Amino acid sequence: MNTQRITPFQLTCLCFAFLSGFSTQYLLEAKVIMQDVWMANELAVCWVLVILKINTYVQNQYPHRNMTEIIEVLYGKWVGKLVLGYYTITMVGLATLSLRSISLFYTTAILPNTSPKLIMLLVLIVTTYAASLGLNAIARSVLVILPFFAVAILVICVSIYRNVDMNPFMPQFRHGFPIMVFGTMMSYGFPFGKSVVMSYLFSEVTEQKKLFKACSIAVVMSCVYLLLATYLSLGSLGEHLFKAATFPFFSAIQLVKFGEYIERIEITIIAIWTILTLYEVITVQYVFVKISGRIFGLKTLKPLYIPAGAFIFGVTVNSLPIPAALVAYDTRMLPVVSLGSACLLPLCNLGMTLIRKRKAPVPQT
Repeated sequence: MNTQRITPFQLTCLCFAFLSGFSTQYLLEAKVIMQDVWMANELAVCWVLVILKINTYVQNQYPHRNMTEIIEVLYGKWVGKLVLGYYTITMVGLATLSLRSISLFYTTAILPNTSPKLIMLLVLIVTTYAASLGLNAIARSVLVILPFFAVAILVICVSIYRNVDMNPFMPQFRHGFPIMVFGTMMSYGFPFGKSVVMSYLFSEVTEQKKLFKACSIAVVMSCVYLLLATYLSLGSLGEHLFKAATFPFFSAIQLVKFGEYIERIEITIIAIWTILTLYEVITVQYVFVKISGRIFGLKTLKPLYIPAGAFIFGVTVNSLPIPAALVAYDTRMLPVVSLGSACLLPLCNLGMTLIRKRKAPVPQT
């Protein structure tokens, strides 16, 4: 029996931290469809909830197996390993985007003379150690962090709201159907589609019947947080400044005048982004090691964390080296690439589960 099991509430908190990460850093989908972004976000959330329902259904058909084992059962040993290999590529991609984003923010806004490689290396050292502690330790630490996050966000939002003079989500329906679809795909690809990663933690949750409820609450709360940041940023900056700003939410916070301690408000959002992004990388590394261990048939995963961290670091330093490439990938490639792991494969898993369920022998009476 797995001793690293967590409660549904811990899963909710971890899923929220994982999805939020640096979701409010660029606000790229809002730059594309502006006032209509709230519709794209809500459609993406509905899409994600359907996929989560599928994943929890598949997990409930095999309550004593984890998702890596289920995939091998559904597709067979070797095809299953290929599917798991594809998921490991997805995990490395998510880690790369997270590390590149946090290093870009620090080298742009805070530490312009610091090497991005050094920042990413320091982050990976921390996340590798944290991931090696196990899921239970990761989930318990999230419970400590999130109350501070809630208070900090409340203070920030109240401070920014005073600079909002109009409803930035009006007028509505300014864009055609194709642009709305693309905006929804952007929102689904990042951040909401990442929730598929949580399916690899389902077997480590104590109450399997509450999996969907736990994850759906986290997805909805993450959407509220994203919409709140978008509303305040667009409302305080205006359309032109919002599009021109590399980090709109951070720029909106810089407009806040809070006596002589304005820097402390900025430091708060820096701390929030940093900590949540750390949890994103930690979760990805944990799942990456878990899947890799299944592919190679390892009985002990502990020795795999350091090589996995080194591998992710090697891929990251050689990927998306300039900010323009990172933004281009997020806006053009990620909405399409994410459909594979976050949409098509869950649907295939559902299809294979239903087929195997129909072929299951009927017990003799």
